[in-house]
Amino acid sequence: MPVADLATRVVGQAKASLRRHERLRGGVVAAKDAAWQVRVALGTARHGAVVVEDEYGITLLVPADQRDRLRSLMRRPGDRPAFQLMDRMLGEGDVVLDVGANLGVYSVHAQRHVGESGQVFAFEAVPATADRLTQTLALNRATDVQVVRAAVTETAGSALMHVFDDPACGWNSLGSHPMYGYDGAAVRPSATVEVPAITLDDFAAEHHLDRVALCKVDVEGFERHVFSGARGLLAEHRIDVLCFEISEDALVGEGGTPAEVFDALDTHGYLTYRHEESDDTLVGPIDPTAEQRRLATEPARPYVANYFSTATPTLLLPPTALV
Repeated sequence: MPVADLATRVVGQAKASLRRHERLRGGVVAAKDAAWQVRVALGTARHGAVVVEDEYGITLLVPADQRDRLRSLMRRPGDRPAFQLMDRMLGEGDVVLDVGANLGVYSVHAQRHVGESGQVFAFEAVPATADRLTQTLALNRATDVQVVRAAVTETAGSALMHVFDDPACGWNSLGSHPMYGYDGAAVRPSATVEVPAITLDDFAAEHHLDRVALCKVDVEGFERHVFSGARGLLAEHRIDVLCFEISEDALVGEGGTPAEVFDALDTHGYLTYRHEESDDTLVGPIDPTAEQRRLATEPARPYVANYFSTATPTLLLPPTALV
């Protein structure tokens, strides 16, 4: 019997056997389906956008040109202290302000805690980034989050945002200075866009916000401008907790110092604590001048540190220890 005929006969017998054995046939079909799914996923990862879920269970759409960022998007240890704080302190009906929302992961996580009776406002000035923020909210069924397409600063009106090409859109800011990648290469903004500018004091008055449980601020070095525009809220201690980052490279564009950022809160009676990554504790309350000196001698350059400020330190306890 020719080899070709023999092969055809063997295949036919195998198919007949599969038809007679339902469980075996189901296993083969399932295996084929799994293999097909893997091929589709690999093709998508190579040539198109891919949908992933990060360590917090938040779904993200990652464009093809950002596939090399998959790991950093899915695992973000720097966000854990703030996410753990949200898990502890946020409840039904709370109000959260996400200033500099970027892709919206903080907004999604906050919305899960405050529920339908709460309010989450996500502020994102750059139109393209705000579009991706809206996309993230839709993917996570967090459409109750209210997107505010404006820069938050110290004076209402308009502002000029300096825009970086993806995947560096997280560096968009009011500053025109370059930022630096892990390889030390300078990355410069590629465009500018004029956007509306608002203050948190005005926004709170317009939306009748008597109390804000959490205000996260990530505006690439322009944090004290946000705080200056919230001086009324801060003076009356109507924001329970603020979380923000101090980054050496980002502060260059604003032209200020870490101490000036801390002082903008300290003057209203807010105590600031630094998150200590080595043992996952909050250290403080810090002295603004002493903390600036500590950052200046930080061996890791450029320095980056996460901070939490509150007029009621017990809000940060427990299980995080204040030392």
